[in-house]
Parts: sequence; structure tokens; C-alpha cells
Amino acid sequence: MAKETFRQNTMEEADFSHVYYMHLLFREEGERLMAETLQEELEKRYGRTDLVTDADHKLTSFALFRYLVEYKDEEKIPAQVMMMDYQPFDQERIDAFQRSQFWDCPQSGQILDKCRYELILADFLAAGLPYTERCDMLAGWLDLVLRLLPECEAVWFPASGKLLTREQLLENPYEDGLRFIYFGVNARFFTIDGSEDCVVDTLGLYAIGLPDVQYHYHGLDPNRVVNHAYNTAIYIFENNAPIKSGETIDGISENGIDRSQQWKCQYERALIQPVRDVMDICAGEYASGGRN
Repeated sequence: MAKETFRQNTMEEADFSHVYYMHLLFREEGERLMAETLQEELEKRYGRTDLVTDADHKLTSFALFRYLVEYKDEEKIPAQVMMMDYQPFDQERIDAFQRSQFWDCPQSGQILDKCRYELILADFLAAGLPYTERCDMLAGWLDLVLRLLPECEAVWFPASGKLLTREQLLENPYEDGLRFIYFGVNARFFTIDGSEDCVVDTLGLYAIGLPDVQYHYHGLDPNRVVNHAYNTAIYIFENNAPIKSGETIDGISENGIDRSQQWKCQYERALIQPVRDVMDICAGEYASGGRN
């Protein structure tokens, strides 16, 4: 992608996603899946599934009794998955700043130029689930629908700023509970104008109540830092963010991950939009910027 200069939007804030949206993109408006078909496929995967609403096929939702949410002073209720109807896709919603970080989808420009319609998937009443269960449910719901809609070109995930083709998603390299990481977390790369400094951060963990990670550094191969960021994000995801401010993690040397290089972590506000809390990782001798 061509290098572009962007000005920060410090008014853009990111917060926990009480409803998690996934936008399936299409060249043409397709025929909507019938509620009966979806319910049958959901029951094969999850067992008892109740149809909650199918309002003129504009919004269909199902209660999955495998995923029960316990609210204060209430009985446990099942989380839901939803599908909205086809609608025109506004390509301008994805601005140049977001498009600059579609590293995993080299053909993103052509896809966005061709796709004129979208079909939105989401969850509902799922925010109270343990995040691992919620992410498992989202990944399964997405996979199920993609297998039924071969005409889908790609999926855009606003919470992570990621665009992936249908084929990439069906070949998700992660297994079991980690499938969410593939589409729900994006490692971004930026250079700081007028300096040799770089920033790598993740975007997406904030949406499920976990901290993203951030590196402000110089003199390191960005690919190694991105790999470190994904590994750290997986560790945070698998262990419910166990790292506290002031603690250290294994860093990087010329030989890759190096236990002799201990990089200090601390929580602070993100350097790059959207505004959110991140775990800043001080890259030892490669660190840039001031830290307390």
C-alpha cells in the first residue's frame, strides 16, 4: 500500500462492544437465508436453538441455549445471534486510515470497489458471557453463515479494523477458542512522520473487555514486532490479561523471542486512534518516547 500521512482523530474512542457486528460484503443483493435453514444448522452445532424473531425477514435472531448468561436477580437466559437483511453497503464508511491497515487482504481495494451490498451478523444479550464463550459463539456463527453463502466476497470487522475474504475465514489457521483472534484482532503498523520511530499496536481486544498491546520503538524489523504483538495478544486472550503494570515479558533480539531480553509493560492510553487503554510494551534498547 502506498505511504500516506494521516492526522490523528483524538475524538474517536473505542469501548467494549455490547453488540459485536460483522459485515458480510457482496457484489449483488442475494436471496436471504430462511430462518428454518439457519435454525437447523445452528441446532446441529449447538443443540437447542429457539427462533426469537423473524420480522419480515428483516431481522432474524436465535437463542442458543448452550450459551447461558446470568444477570443480577434474574434467571439465566440464552445469548442470541442475529442476522439482518441485505442492504446497500456504503463504501465511504471505511476511510483511508482504516484501509491503510488491511495488511492481511492485499486485494482489499478491488473488493471494496466491487461490493455494493452487505449483510450484517451480530450477537445480542451476549455481553455478559465469559469472553471466551462469546468469542467461540461469534466465530461459530460466522463460519456457519459463510458456508451457506458462497457468494460472499469478504467480511469487514469494524471493531478490529480487519477485512478478510470468505476463503481466508473458512481456512482460519487458529483452532477452537482462538478462532476469534484471526478476525477479531488486527496488528497495525505506523511510522511517525519526521522521525525513525514506529508504532505497532493491536486493535480488537478492547471490544471483548481485554487490553490491546502497543509498541513505540525504532530499529527493529516490523514483521518481528507484529509477530510479537500477535503472540502477546494470544497470551492475554488465553489467560485473561494476567500481566500487571511493571511486570515484564520476553522481548526480541536478533535471534527472535529472547528470554534474556525482558521488556517492561505498563497500562496507558493508546498513542494511535481510537482512544482506548492498552498495555504498552517498552522495547528495551529499541524503545522510543518517554515513559515513567
